[in-house]
Amino acid sequence: MKGPAKFLVYTLIAGYLLLVGGAIYWQLGQREILAAHPGNPQQLHRRRQVRRGGIYASCGEVIAESLEQSSGFQRVYRGTPGLAPMVGYCSQRYGRAGLERELDGILMGWQYPGESAIGRIRHLLSDQREGYSLITTIDLPLQKTVERVFGNRKGAAVVMEVKTGRILAIASLPGFSPNEIEANWSVISTDANSPLYNRALAGFYPPGSTFKLIVLAAGLTSKGIQLGTRFEDPGTVTIEGHKIVNAGGKAWGQISLLDALVVSSNTVFVKAAQEIGGEDIVQMASSFGLGSRPPLQGGNPSAGKLPTGKLSSLELAQMAIGQYGLVTTPLQMAMVVQTIANDGLMMEPLLVEEVHAPGNGGVMTKRPSPIRYAISAEVARQVRGAMAEAVSRGTGQKASLDMIDVAGKTGSAENPQGLAHAWFVGMAPVTKPVVCLAVVVENGGSGGNVAAPLAREILQAYFQGNTGD
Repeated sequence: MKGPAKFLVYTLIAGYLLLVGGAIYWQLGQREILAAHPGNPQQLHRRRQVRRGGIYASCGEVIAESLEQSSGFQRVYRGTPGLAPMVGYCSQRYGRAGLERELDGILMGWQYPGESAIGRIRHLLSDQREGYSLITTIDLPLQKTVERVFGNRKGAAVVMEVKTGRILAIASLPGFSPNEIEANWSVISTDANSPLYNRALAGFYPPGSTFKLIVLAAGLTSKGIQLGTRFEDPGTVTIEGHKIVNAGGKAWGQISLLDALVVSSNTVFVKAAQEIGGEDIVQMASSFGLGSRPPLQGGNPSAGKLPTGKLSSLELAQMAIGQYGLVTTPLQMAMVVQTIANDGLMMEPLLVEEVHAPGNGGVMTKRPSPIRYAISAEVARQVRGAMAEAVSRGTGQKASLDMIDVAGKTGSAENPQGLAHAWFVGMAPVTKPVVCLAVVVENGGSGGNVAAPLAREILQAYFQGNTGD
């Protein structure tokens, strides 16, 4: 065979193999992606014929349900706008997001959510015309309170039960109405306030002075520093030519580490961090779950960021006050205070606690699950006591309640785009905490003046219906 003919034969063979390979790739390798694609007509037809499982609050209130229409089933949302970034949406045109996306197979009845062999066989033999329903841990009245107290502010809040890790409220504000996704997608998706963005799970915020809780825990754990250890606070400290000052330039003179947390002294915590060392502080932050994705079933939480490698003196100083190389989410900071409130035992955050099979097909329950001890019970109690004093006589006074002792820590995280983000993290009651929270207000400024009063109203609403006795 001559050269040109041979080249033509080889070209045809190569083209044929490419066609076969492409067919195999799309039919087998990408089969699930194509089948699940929202634009797939077969997928749309299947979805219209299935009653998607509902999503409910902890007391049975409807958050999302599917109603039968002449053209098939339509998804209807009855939750709050601030809960929508967590719950998400299910749209024929724009696909799915949030809980609706993460647990789509379960809600559609295509995926068996349990571990029972008999249940799995029963699932395979069913006609799968109705999906599984989700019972969340959300306390809807409390959720509404969180959103009410935020008003028009941007930010997020996470409220958790201390002993169980159950998420009672998770607000990302501003939110949106999932019922308007189809009609107003162009407006919602291009809104400069990013209402689709889940700030509670994926909002990246420096923790500011709330990170001093980590520094304090690291110091107490290393045994080299105690709450009574005294430092000289001149109001400012210069590290590698960079000046770090206390809020308002206040110089506190001779002051204990306890009082330094109460007044949120930057200079003292820089000096304490120098004694503790960057490696121990980063290790402590990691033990609290910072820098790692929280194990939240049904959510898609972000890991945030911790510094890596050897820190310079300036980097260590900035980290000590919650700035350099630190990125946290409200959920992560809620888990930090949950751990401190629970005598050092971190619990897995719990959002979906029951899955109900169609009809009377049974209930699958997700039990509270411990992750690890991040700190000892003694260190946790010491940190908790210092946080209590920060509320009773320090920067967190605007979070205090008349009948119940509150422990907490404020933070004002520097933000190059404008005013600092205002933080408050806390728990109550102090002696046997039952509830904890993390509140962040974007560009709010002072944590003590802005975030702490919001936390106070949230805690007050919680204890009006639950005294914790």
